[in-house]
Amino acid sequence: MRELNEKLLKIKSAMREKERLLRMLDNAEEQKRVLERKKAQLYEKLKKEELDVEKLEKISITNFINTITGRKLEKLEKEKKEAVAAKLKFDAVNEELKNLINDIERIEGNIRRLGNLESEYRTIINKKEKLLISTDAEIENRLDRIIEEESFFIDKKKEIEEAIAAGRKLLISLRQISKSLQSASNWGTWDIIGGGMIATMAKHSRIDQAKAEISRTQSLLSRFHRELEDVGGKVEVNIEIGSFLTFADFFFDGIFADLTVQSKIRDAEDRIMNTTNKVNGIMRRLEVELDETIRTIENLNNERLNIIEQA
Repeated sequence: MRELNEKLLKIKSAMREKERLLRMLDNAEEQKRVLERKKAQLYEKLKKEELDVEKLEKISITNFINTITGRKLEKLEKEKKEAVAAKLKFDAVNEELKNLINDIERIEGNIRRLGNLESEYRTIINKKEKLLISTDAEIENRLDRIIEEESFFIDKKKEIEEAIAAGRKLLISLRQISKSLQSASNWGTWDIIGGGMIATMAKHSRIDQAKAEISRTQSLLSRFHRELEDVGGKVEVNIEIGSFLTFADFFFDGIFADLTVQSKIRDAEDRIMNTTNKVNGIMRRLEVELDETIRTIENLNNERLNIIEQA
């Protein structure tokens, strides 16, 4: 009986895992469709902005008049900034889409590796049913209840751990952006008081580092969001997380085009700090819930062993 109970515990846990992966796959596929539409829209916008810049750079009567009146450089600078912002947003969505496709392939591989769990489950149930004919029905009912509860909390523990792991990766990425922006701010202050070309180059180097990390952070935010949705029915998370999915838009809606302005750098730093605080709040709740779940599993396991040993 003990061997059958152990097998049943494992197979039910695996079946729950398969259901969880299928839910994650559905969510990821839907997000993929959304990103593909967004990528197409951003591509059209990017081409339009690049065409606007190209028109201003060509020789024409209108451009000649604008050059004489001094308006051409102003318009060209504006169009170039809009083109840069459009390119950054397109690249960010494209990178996020690539990472999401990798996630989908990983999830599909995990589902395939689980095999035909339903057939294994029916085999174990049939063996147990035959054996139960000659066993104590009351004890069996108690063990079934414990197995069911233990299986639920084991799955819950795994889901919480995966959410915590995703959150930790996200926090590392957020800290890297914050570090780059802080360095850019420091060099920017030095630039303002006369730091010269070295200060200007150093500031832009740190800004470029922050840009490079934004796409990765957006993907990590999306993954963290999916993990939280996965544990949402089992863990109470009271912090609003939906806004995380538009995190990168803040940075690519013109802010990097004007990051030479110190106030814009500070705005970006504030945004990173607020996001980090939200993630830390969720992580603390997940850690508490994980500790409680581990204690519950230990108690159920001890209860099950006591029943088996005393039967």
